[in-house]
Amino acid sequence: MKKLACITLDMEPDYGDPEKRIRLLENSEYFERYVSIIQKYNAKVTMFTVTNLFDKWNEHFAKLATRILIEHAVHSHTHDPHNACSLEEVQNSKQAYTKFTGKSPIGYRAPIGRIDKAGLGHLLDHHFMYDASLYPSIRPGQFGYANLHMPNIPFRVKRADGKSLIEFPFTAIEKIRIIFALSYAKLLGWFGYSMLLKLFGLPNHALLLSHPHDFYFASIPNTTVKGLEKFALSRNSSKAFDYFENMIRFLAKQGYEFVFISELYQQVEQMPLTEMAWENWK
Repeated sequence: MKKLACITLDMEPDYGDPEKRIRLLENSEYFERYVSIIQKYNAKVTMFTVTNLFDKWNEHFAKLATRILIEHAVHSHTHDPHNACSLEEVQNSKQAYTKFTGKSPIGYRAPIGRIDKAGLGHLLDHHFMYDASLYPSIRPGQFGYANLHMPNIPFRVKRADGKSLIEFPFTAIEKIRIIFALSYAKLLGWFGYSMLLKLFGLPNHALLLSHPHDFYFASIPNTTVKGLEKFALSRNSSKAFDYFENMIRFLAKQGYEFVFISELYQQVEQMPLTEMAWENWK
């Protein structure tokens, strides 16, 4: 089976920043470093964009698109984790996306991965072709989950009325279910994280997760994030771009081809995927 990898960027305001800035787009040093890494590996970026940002950040998105290959997908309309995939969020995000791009969205990612049965139903009703929200792992805390029973590879969610979509879970390192994300690489440190990658590997279809703040969290002033969460997000912040390149280099050396998620969808849509009934979603 061909190995395909998707570089994903959840485009949202910097986490914990009262000013709601996106320094990856504003700061020329951050911007150029990010662009240079993507260009170096001829990668493509699927940008899950909070759709209420389209008007304010239109010029920045356009500038980024002149430098690297990007496609937009939906990351909700307001990025409210308490209201991640409601009917209102799905409707408003679809409307804003269509207005900005001139075409209907095919992919959705809920904030903090908070997709649920009702939200999937809204996506099915609004003709989304895929969702990329599920963490097949464990997370404690207010927005926690325990999804070790879920697949670590794409699968189909089908409703009794015949409507279906493909779920692209956040990719986890095989067997140990640590998410393939820049934040986790920073938390564990590259030596430990890379050893886990070498020992256990990734599935043939892999999504790499990142957020703008992952690249410079420790440099955000007056952050509202405190305690252990602040420590975790700040860890190895100065090495974030190096770690990001290391992750992409790992994929390239393992023979992965870089594609948009829309292209991955076209590849797997015809495959005999594991099927899960929407009615049984938990």
